[in-house]
Amino acid sequence: MTLNEGNFDPKKYETLVRLWDGRTVLLRLIKPEDELLWLEMFQKFSEESVRYRFFHIIKDTPHDMRARYCNIDYDREIGIVAELEEEGRRQILGVVRLIIEPDGKKGEVAFIVADPWQGLGLGSKMVDHMIEICKDKGLETIYALMLPDNYRAIRLLKNRGFTIQYRNDEAKVTLNLKDEEQK
Repeated sequence: MTLNEGNFDPKKYETLVRLWDGRTVLLRLIKPEDELLWLEMFQKFSEESVRYRFFHIIKDTPHDMRARYCNIDYDREIGIVAELEEEGRRQILGVVRLIIEPDGKKGEVAFIVADPWQGLGLGSKMVDHMIEICKDKGLETIYALMLPDNYRAIRLLKNRGFTIQYRNDEAKVTLNLKDEEQK
């Protein structure tokens, strides 16, 4: 499903959040026309941030990779960007993604915040927003795979009730949304 198909309402997934420094950021669905903004965001990632998100260093993102991240099928994926507009200029500060497994009950979440915007509470706001979207979509379990030395992201998810399982060279953090509903 695309952004303009059928009963799909992209505004349903929009929300405004306030960063710790007082600025307001729009969380909204990623769109095909975000490709250049996505590239500008990627260029602000440190090597460490790239390694934590993609599990290895990527120096460049070719057009087909950027297009893949910005053109998604909303039946199987959700991509939320954090957009800041200042002085008439828009920029993407971070992205949180959900890939829904074929059973429709589980999904994998991944997120990244551009280095200049880390430490302002944005990662937490994006993950909280995605958890609500996952509940709305009826998912029962969500998980994230990460490098075991990605302590900040692991702590962020642990603080939201995710459980951690270390295996070989990765950490799998899982949140049972059915348990969350009963709280």
